[in-house]
Amino acid sequence: MQKLRDLPTGTKLVLVAGPLLFLSLFFDWQTLHVDYGPAGIAKLPQDGWDAWGLLLGGLTISVVVLVVLRRLTEVEMSEDVPWETVILGLSAGVLVVAVVKNLLDAYSTWISYGFLGLAALLAFGAYLDWAAARREARGELRRRSRRRVSSTA
Repeated sequence: MQKLRDLPTGTKLVLVAGPLLFLSLFFDWQTLHVDYGPAGIAKLPQDGWDAWGLLLGGLTISVVVLVVLRRLTEVEMSEDVPWETVILGLSAGVLVVAVVKNLLDAYSTWISYGFLGLAALLAFGAYLDWAAARREARGELRRRSRRRVSSTA
């Protein structure tokens, strides 16, 4: 439990918003209106699992898995890959796909826009982690450059 408390805020946001966004795909994202002429109009609720929803679910799972591997496990991952940037790019993709899905779905429900908020929260959490990693890298560069200057003087 202490390990979860020590996580950065961005990671906590990703670990909460990601699974909630994935589970939201099982809820109603749109309501189709089918006109049966004189018999009336039927309203059919549709969940989020269409082509865009499948892409959204896959991207969401990949973001959450990468964050878990980076922050909660001892798995050795390549230091040559900027993992925070990869996670930020994938989470931005989640946000873009969620926006496109809401725009292209006919008769999107009001709750689907709340699910869009979860995608934005996921992207914001990834951004917070990316910004923290950039600040740490800049701090290391400054310390290294100061050492070189002072050692030559």
